[in-house]
Amino acid sequence: MNHDIAMLSAETLLAIPLSIPERLFSGVAEQAQREFRTLVALWHPDRCSHPDATVVFQHLSRLYEAAERKLRNGVWQTPGLLTLRGSDGTRYEIRYLRERTFELGQLFIGPATVTWLVEKHHADLFQNGLDAMAGLRFANGRMATQLQPGLPDSAARFETADRLALVMRKAPDLLLLADVLEHGNGTMEARHVAWIISSLLNLVCYLDYAKLAHNAILTDTVFISPPRHSSALLGGWWYTVRHGQPMRAAPAMTVQYAPFEVMNRKRGDIRTDLELVRAVGRALLGDVSGARLARDKAAPPAMLDWLRLPASESPVQDYQTWQRRVLKASFGEPRFVKLDVSVNDLY
Repeated sequence: MNHDIAMLSAETLLAIPLSIPERLFSGVAEQAQREFRTLVALWHPDRCSHPDATVVFQHLSRLYEAAERKLRNGVWQTPGLLTLRGSDGTRYEIRYLRERTFELGQLFIGPATVTWLVEKHHADLFQNGLDAMAGLRFANGRMATQLQPGLPDSAARFETADRLALVMRKAPDLLLLADVLEHGNGTMEARHVAWIISSLLNLVCYLDYAKLAHNAILTDTVFISPPRHSSALLGGWWYTVRHGQPMRAAPAMTVQYAPFEVMNRKRGDIRTDLELVRAVGRALLGDVSGARLARDKAAPPAMLDWLRLPASESPVQDYQTWQRRVLKASFGEPRFVKLDVSVNDLY
């Protein structure tokens, strides 16, 4: 909020979008009301001779209505800081580096947290995600140690007047894959795509062990750690179902790239996750359809063939084929290749 509101010009006030009243008003109802009264006294057409006084006054009224609505719903946002008021009156402050929208609401990526705000009419999917994450189990401590860093870790959940909030812990070096792809102008070197695929296949093997189909392994649900060459599947759990169980919903990308017979039956099937890993790989190489990849020589032939051929019905078999045959034929002996991108580069 600009504290010198009396100095703001008509042009400046009219440029404030109705969706962002935070640019003008404070995030406290009483203070926002005082600011509105000050502005009304300055811009009321009966008192102000400015030729745009009527238009400004009407815009200010709408901005204040939007501010009241946001304050009533408990969601107030200023650059880098999201303030939420829970239904029980608790105030939450969430610092973030990047805001993104997704099909159910908003995503806020912070230094050590990821916050998902889901619109309340998706409450059934939100609860489905909570149930799926709460039910994750491991055969032993070794499996837990290996896989937990790649799975969601809930820090808090609550609701506002119109949203459901889930705050997850996030390692500081994790970057949203969609942000990394945008930073690279829509493409990534094949060697980096290879280790991302390896990491995702490992997670799909775990999902198969847990008898779950995630159904939303996408660039906007996956986070990667460039220094550790690992990935974390933090988003999309709203769509997870057990093998053979009816699917509740699915993102558009899932509908497009899942096996036809799976979408026809609309039941949980691990092949959906395997096909989505391939789709992610193609997207990272610059063409999710795969039509141009061979012509553009985006990756070695063995890798391109694997990315464009249908998945098997076994994640373990897919993973072994990828590791033992495809990677070796594509790149020879394994070696670490640094992906030179960090939080500072993106955010």
